[in-house]
Amino acid sequence: MDIINLNIEIRKKENNLKALRKNGLIPAVLYGKKTGSHIILINYKEFLKAFAKHSISSFINILSNEAGVNGKMAVIKEIQKDPVTDGIIHVDLHEISMDEKIEIEAVIHFNGKPEGVKLGGILEPLMRHIAIKGYPKDIIDTVNIDVSGLNIGDIIHVGDLNLGDKIEIITEKDAAIVTVAEPTVEEVSASAEVVESETAAQAAATSAASTQQDSKKS
Repeated sequence: MDIINLNIEIRKKENNLKALRKNGLIPAVLYGKKTGSHIILINYKEFLKAFAKHSISSFINILSNEAGVNGKMAVIKEIQKDPVTDGIIHVDLHEISMDEKIEIEAVIHFNGKPEGVKLGGILEPLMRHIAIKGYPKDIIDTVNIDVSGLNIGDIIHVGDLNLGDKIEIITEKDAAIVTVAEPTVEEVSASAEVVESETAAQAAATSAASTQQDSKKS
């Protein structure tokens, strides 16, 4: 797991949240394990820049002038966005301890081209994240799944995964992750129309060529 250094400021309760956001700051809360919670501020541009190159599940090393906060390790638990602008309006951070297990949502990546897709099937991801648990030194933020062996109708379930004995999968084992579905009726019809069109065009071309040859003979 990557570790990101993130500067924060302690926020005062009387601060106007709307004004803070207008000045490029994100109101946030750091939920502590032993020292309680802290209301903080994060620079909007710095936050976006930090996570542009790293997973949202990365560990965060808190940098602050506040002695009780500086040096703490945390993870993002929730990001709230404006429903209209999609801009970030609030972030929840949870402090972690390196000697205690944590639970995160790992991103699922699919690798390979399924056999079923080569035969006209459609790869349908049914899940994009999976909940896992482990010690910070062992935890992963990405789960890679090889789908190259999937045929039409095949399904990979959570219970089919093996992430080793250091990672516990929290998501229900019978939950479906990905499948290869049969082509839809529309796609089959479209393919048939293309074939018919190509056949008709070839027939027309052949007929035209035959007519030209007959004309030359005459």
